[in-house]
Amino acid sequence: MESLDGESQWEVVTAKPVNRGDAGDGASEDVVARGSEDECRRVFADTVAVAAAEDYQYVVLRSGGQDVDSWPPLTGWTC
Repeated sequence: MESLDGESQWEVVTAKPVNRGDAGDGASEDVVARGSEDECRRVFADTVAVAAAEDYQYVVLRSGGQDVDSWPPLTGWTC
């Protein structure tokens, strides 16, 4: 996804669980910022700082529809 000036569209997305008792019910996503890379990286850092207190399931920084960074960080471990 590109903006009108040809640059990738950056956004910060938060998610809260739909049903705390059943993670299988998924999460409700909200775009909290959309703009330049610098602006979205600042918002991402600020949002991650309060993510646990706000009970976010995850926070994602996206560029052009691709995940660039996320909280909690991916560990590479699988069950």
